Amino acid sequence: MIFLSLQEKRLTAINNLLHKTGFMTTVDIAENLQVSSMTVRRDLKRLEELGKITRIYGGAKSNDPTESTTNEKLQKNINEKKEIAELLADKITDNSTIFLGAGTTLLLAVPLLVKKNLTFVTNSLLAFNEINKSKCRLLLTGGELHRNTEEFLGEKAEYFFEGLNFDYAVCSTNGISNNNVTTSMTPEGTIQNIAIDHAEKAIIVADHTKLNHSDIITFQNLSKFDYLVTDSKIEKNDFKKYSKYTKVIY
Repeated sequence: MIFLSLQEKRLTAINNLLHKTGFMTTVDIAENLQVSSMTVRRDLKRLEELGKITRIYGGAKSNDPTESTTNEKLQKNINEKKEIAELLADKITDNSTIFLGAGTTLLLAVPLLVKKNLTFVTNSLLAFNEINKSKCRLLLTGGELHRNTEEFLGEKAEYFFEGLNFDYAVCSTNGISNNNVTTSMTPEGTIQNIAIDHAEKAIIVADHTKLNHSDIITFQNLSKFDYLVTDSKIEKNDFKKYSKYTKVIY
């Protein structure tokens, strides 16, 4: 499991504060996190480089006060996501036990996966509702519901994995850059890391637009995954680049 650096933890905290408030002064952020204003200014510079915030005299504002909802994400790159869903279903063996993370690509894969008589564990409310239409065995983690993405997160969700074993942990990401698999919030990465630790094989799905893109938090190394499943629009150079870390399927 990857452990976050102190700076990564601060970046997450600052980004979450700005998501909630829209704008905060450097002094207010420093007092909230109990660090120096100089440290906050360095962190704000990094967040601005990532495109998450805009620095303003005396403070910063969020470029995206609220995370995109699942419905909004479902409208993006639909054909590519359907292509990935088919490839993913081909890699999963019938009668397996899998953890299925949250994410629109994984949600689109559900109608194909339920045909394989799988046992599912998921922290996604939307995936749970779709899988529940089938006769597959199904477990929901529970925990605190993150409403924008309709997934359960936090300690109670993480505790659910005690004693469980999976054939596959199927995970999602907001961006992959070199060996870094990233997300916007620490809990979204933590629950996937726990699932990976309980699985024989780990799979990450990402359409080609997420390659060479980094969100704030690196939650896992790409080399930890057995497969990266992407779509046929991946550039040849990117296929070669990411094949250094894992097997790329497209």
